[in-house]
Amino acid sequence: MKKVTFLAAAIALLGFTSIDANAQATQAAEQAQTQTQNDNKEKVTKDQLPAPVKAVLDHEAYKEWTVGDIYKVKPAEGAANAKVVYEIALTNKEGQTGTITLDEQGQDASKEQE
Repeated sequence: MKKVTFLAAAIALLGFTSIDANAQATQAAEQAQTQTQNDNKEKVTKDQLPAPVKAVLDHEAYKEWTVGDIYKVKPAEGAANAKVVYEIALTNKEGQTGTITLDEQGQDASKEQE
């Protein structure tokens, strides 16, 4: 009976160690991905935006929104058909926030990033 109890305890210990190792590996991978994304992001001002992107922000659809942080997101190295996009944070009078993603031509680029 002691052997069975010892064996069960040993298996449980190995299981917990394996779960912990997997969690650490997953966390390290997520941190690396976040770091890569941050390396490709550059904060810019509205004045630095291409004219088509400025035109979208000046459109009537966004007249009730205040522009917040703007990030120029460069494509990852080696990405096929990748484009520079702009992530623009917006806030309205009621305090609602949102983010739009536009390419350099002012087109919606949110579907391309998924």
